Amino acid sequence: MILFSPFIAFWIIIFVGRSELGFKGITFCIALWVGLLLGFMKLSLPSYWFVGAQSLIDAILIIVIFGGDIRIR
Repeated sequence: MILFSPFIAFWIIIFVGRSELGFKGITFCIALWVGLLLGFMKLSLPSYWFVGAQSLIDAILIIVIFGGDIRIR
């Protein structure tokens, strides 16, 4: 179940940031995600590498959507 959390986070971030990203941004993010998935499937890499890459995409999306204005305490 823990490997599924970045997948859920990706779609939640896309939904929350839909006005900030716009149609082109959402299309680019989904195309990037699909390309990553197909690439990892084609290369037969372990699933945890895909989860790591998807977590990186999630972190980049959060920075883009919130403009880097995130306070961490």
